[in-house]
Amino acid sequence: MTASADTRAMTGATDPCLRFEDVVVSFTAGAGLVSRLRGNMTQFNAVDHVDLAVRRGEILGVVGESGSGKTTICKAALGLHSMAGGRVTLDGAPFDLSSGAMQMVFQDPLSSLNPRQTVAEALAIPLRLHGLAGKRDMPAAIDALLADVGLGAQFRNRFPHELSGGQLQRAAIGRALATRPRVLFADEAVSKLDVSVRAQILNLLKRLRDTHDLTIVFVTHDLHVARFLCDRIAIMYFGKLLEVGPTREVYADPKHPYTRELLGTLDRQRDAEVSTRDIFNPLTDDTRACRYLGRCPHAMEVCATVHPDHRRVGREHLAACYLYENEGGDE
Repeated sequence: MTASADTRAMTGATDPCLRFEDVVVSFTAGAGLVSRLRGNMTQFNAVDHVDLAVRRGEILGVVGESGSGKTTICKAALGLHSMAGGRVTLDGAPFDLSSGAMQMVFQDPLSSLNPRQTVAEALAIPLRLHGLAGKRDMPAAIDALLADVGLGAQFRNRFPHELSGGQLQRAAIGRALATRPRVLFADEAVSKLDVSVRAQILNLLKRLRDTHDLTIVFVTHDLHVARFLCDRIAIMYFGKLLEVGPTREVYADPKHPYTRELLGTLDRQRDAEVSTRDIFNPLTDDTRACRYLGRCPHAMEVCATVHPDHRRVGREHLAACYLYENEGGDE
């Protein structure tokens, strides 16, 4: 189901930088040789008609369980996954993927860095490819990137296996900054780090947002991290965007039953416990229905037929749920 123009306006924002417009990303289940020979392949939408605008200079958290589509939609924006529908725009226009205007920091920095390259070599590649530093000024440009992420010049000639987890992620962030991006995607960028190091990297991202005029899309399953770092959060579940709003407001007064479950505040009105049978299955369940239908204590008849559009539940707070009828009005 395609979002209305009004929904797009509400999921938008003042001074939008990055916009996802009716984005669909489809995958094929059973794509192996045996499944193909038997004709058992099934397509499903890992991202299903998502509209979302990211404000210039904000840190937007995209939150959800594994399989929610949060990483997939970010990779689609970077051309790492093909889109089956919709588009992603930067400042209202299509953008050149080779421009370096958007970069990504991945979950595992060790696997994202070439083990045979020193830190300096890893940083030099994007600088050279984008013509941002010549041979003469390359050492100074590399040292500047290292300084930006809190690493000294002594790290220039170290290999990835010689760095700690936090140092690896700093190096990966430095490489992403090399092209002077306007949007930085961080995919579970602190999930593999110790708690103390995690806080350092989160504070680094906050500082870089200000010093480099960055817009950051931060993908995480950790609600505590999102609460600390993000200005707004977007809650995803099996490819659908269920709730979007200012972080403080969503935490103080979560509207969608799924968000309440994530925050541990869901007041269940049914005796049945959540089981694997209640979880949406994109291969067998009706994709027209609300994704949260089988787990929702407030499910009603209409939920089984049409997934709800977003309803305004606050000035900048939206929830895709039939429990609400634009409570915030048009203010």
